[in-house]
Amino acid sequence: MKIHFLGTAASEGIPNPFCRCEHCQQARIRKGKDLRTHSSAIIDDELLIDVAPEFSQQLLRDGLDATEIRSLLFTHTHPDHFNVGDLFSRMEGYGFEITHPLHIFGNDRAINGAAEVLPGYSAERFAFHCLVPFVTVETRGYRITPLLANHAKWELCYTWFIEKEGQSIFYGHDSGWFPELTWQWLKGKKIDLAVLECTYGFNGDNRTNNHMSLETVFAARDRLAELGCLEKNSQLIVSHISHSGGLLHDDLVAACNKENILVAWDGLNLSINQ
Repeated sequence: MKIHFLGTAASEGIPNPFCRCEHCQQARIRKGKDLRTHSSAIIDDELLIDVAPEFSQQLLRDGLDATEIRSLLFTHTHPDHFNVGDLFSRMEGYGFEITHPLHIFGNDRAINGAAEVLPGYSAERFAFHCLVPFVTVETRGYRITPLLANHAKWELCYTWFIEKEGQSIFYGHDSGWFPELTWQWLKGKKIDLAVLECTYGFNGDNRTNNHMSLETVFAARDRLAELGCLEKNSQLIVSHISHSGGLLHDDLVAACNKENILVAWDGLNLSINQ
């Protein structure tokens, strides 16, 4: 499997258009990897995780074709992840030469929210799957399992464990330190690539809620190792980066290199180590 990072920013984006902090000012000057759109990723060019507000521009930037996407997983319904309005362009009469339905997976709020903006949708264009935590489903050779995140107070937010042909990706944001039920489900599961988040940067707390600090990322990595999830070739990468963390891309790379952790940027393509 491979993962393509369409966007790697937290909810404000980098730079935040309404911010003049040093981080945002430097990002405007430096550009390149310091410019970050809202978080989203696509696996094998066909399995999309979340729809960012910049979805169309992300695809154009990276030369991707949305008509190839077969499945869509929603982590939760916060607006930086849940730009369902763009799905209307896939409705009959708006999108043409579409040969397969888009299968949408998520919690009840995500499924109901997506269906509400697609009135009169046809089964040829959309199929909805309301999932419950820890119950695995299969689609097009993928085994996908929603695991509980530690995020919104009034919503069951999901992280995702995705398997195909003996390889696995754990997509672990938005979330702070994972709930114990998620840790226990992960016990003994081999993870080839783990995607965590570092919204808070360094803040001195290795058990953060809602989002992760770098200290929490390092502690989560250690917990995954203790649970037997990580092997010699397992990769760990951080995304969902905020200007409030105060670390530009090069600063994050310097901090994470010491821990053998990669830092994602918009447009990064990464294949699982063989």
